[in-house]
Amino acid sequence: MLNFIATPIGNLNDISQRAIDAIRNCDYLYAEDTRVTKNLLNLYQIKKACKSFHEHNEKKLTSSIVKHLLNNKDISIVSDAGTPGISDPGYNLIRECVDRNIKYTLIPGPSSVINGLIMSGLPTDKFCFYGFFPRKQNKINESIEFLKREDKTSIFFESTKRILKTLKYLEKSLQPERKISICMEMTKIHERVIRSNISNIISVIHKHKISMKGEAVLVIDGISADKYKFKISPRVKDEFLEKLSAADAAKLISLITNENKRDIYKSLIEN
Repeated sequence: MLNFIATPIGNLNDISQRAIDAIRNCDYLYAEDTRVTKNLLNLYQIKKACKSFHEHNEKKLTSSIVKHLLNNKDISIVSDAGTPGISDPGYNLIRECVDRNIKYTLIPGPSSVINGLIMSGLPTDKFCFYGFFPRKQNKINESIEFLKREDKTSIFFESTKRILKTLKYLEKSLQPERKISICMEMTKIHERVIRSNISNIISVIHKHKISMKGEAVLVIDGISADKYKFKISPRVKDEFLEKLSAADAAKLISLITNENKRDIYKSLIEN
């Protein structure tokens, strides 16, 4: 049996008895960082050999783990913190198990994504998680353009070494009234949540001399549907309407941009 096991994101007491039992009783334990996992094992007095399983060797190890599973061995997979497979190693192994019809399960527990969402105070009914905020400029630009019209709460991971730079991108490009939250050191003694709007978040950090440590969860409020309006430039509008009806032009633009066809049509017929 293969167990993906969620581990604490800060406070080492945040682990279930089921997870402890699975780790203690498995035949093989794989961890993203064996040094981090050793701290958890020592706390719960678990004497267990621990093998590395990280993004650089996951593909290579997947075949050997599958062999163990086919020989009826019990395998446990843990990441440094949180749930394996969520911006952590595990997905390739999951896909291999699905393709081979090998049974696996998740032993649930802490998740920095859900923790960050709840602690942000922002809407929880609709949200999307995008992993780490992109670093390449073209990907940053794509994310910014998407966020300009995203009506769901958006969640990103970000290094606190880079977060001020990321916040400057957001401050420059997004609607200033959009609410934003930065969650750090969650579940630890020095847990901190900064809540503000995009136009003020950087000044709040500087004013209160907030120390930025570790990794942060960045949560951004979605835009209200009534505040987003699709716009099309006069030149583009004229070029489309010269050859197509407004309805046909709206269909075509919608296919290209993935924007709502009705919103495009309204923009085309406006003077």
